[in-house]
Amino acid sequence: MEQTVFRILAALLGIFALLNGGRMVADPIGWFASIPDLALTGAANAHLIRDVGAAYLASAAGLGAAAFWPRLAAPLLLAPAVFMGGHALAHLADIAAGCAAAPGGTTTDWLGVILPGVLTIGFGVWALRFRRP
Repeated sequence: MEQTVFRILAALLGIFALLNGGRMVADPIGWFASIPDLALTGAANAHLIRDVGAAYLASAAGLGAAAFWPRLAAPLLLAPAVFMGGHALAHLADIAAGCAAAPGGTTTDWLGVILPGVLTIGFGVWALRFRRP
């Protein structure tokens, strides 16, 4: 039962990363325009958005593989945890330093970046339970 819950949640987060990354790569300027408050960070940079989108796609692959093979999930989640967790830490650092797009961060910071990063790291730790002795 625990593995089933893990698989579902990892797959859902993977789908989020896939959709977000896919849109970033396919339509970076449209993606930028569709995110509330993102224009507060400055002008859109299509190249940078595509680069970050590619990292989200790689994270989606790792999360999807972890959902499919929970016994191998811990190492499969290493790269997604580094990117998504690091991305979350960067946003938290900006918020703490007062240089985020808005005081205290935006909803997009908290729900679109920080929460997925924390969840991905949490899934990596959770996955340690599924390894075979």
